[in-house]
Amino acid sequence: MKRQKIEGKLSVMAQAKETNELTLVLHGDIGPSEYWYDVSLKGIKRALQGKEFNTLNVHINSNGGDVFESIAIANYFKELDATIIIHIDAIAASGGSIIAMAGDKVLMPSNTMMMIHNAWTFAAGNAKELRKVADDLDKIGTSFSTTYLERFVGTEEELQILLDNETLMTAQECVDLGFADEIKVIANEKPEDTVDAKANIFNKYQGNRTQTGAASADKPEESNVFKNLLELFIGGNNNDDEKY
Repeated sequence: MKRQKIEGKLSVMAQAKETNELTLVLHGDIGPSEYWYDVSLKGIKRALQGKEFNTLNVHINSNGGDVFESIAIANYFKELDATIIIHIDAIAASGGSIIAMAGDKVLMPSNTMMMIHNAWTFAAGNAKELRKVADDLDKIGTSFSTTYLERFVGTEEELQILLDNETLMTAQECVDLGFADEIKVIANEKPEDTVDAKANIFNKYQGNRTQTGAASADKPEESNVFKNLLELFIGGNNNDDEKY
């Protein structure tokens, strides 16, 4: 999926004296260098240095970037002695969605989106080297899944379907699937119908792949959310030509 370049910004907004809340803006590409990337762990630490706060409002608008830097930023937020509230300003894609999972609360206006996918990379080499790259990507994918499963309302198999399809989700779909907590209502906007949104999420991919495994019995309360999921995919057509 081709993504539009996002203007980079990493800044701390002015803090009101009467509150212990602080606002951190993370817009742009994620990577380990402050000079080559818009959002980095080093830059975040520098921006927050010397600041005292009980609540950190993190505003995200990012197409993603370096997976390990994204995970490091998410883990840093989790370790802070503060409540982390994530606000999706437009899009939290790939590594941006990984960072979003660190929030104690994730808020999304109805016109914002989130995208999750399997790990990918550019590579060149012989067959042995490329097989190792594929194995490494599988391991990185496990890190992705572990992060998302902390919030996802469903089974690991159901999450994998979303990752395989490089799923772009609306705010309501994110709430229904557990990736966000609530729709951040702006002006007179009204959230869409929850039941219809949930039913449509997996209908998008009906026929794209065949689900062969049974839903995990370890999470019966989560499986109920997707009780029709397997029926949608059993008997579906495999499409070996599609690349994700």
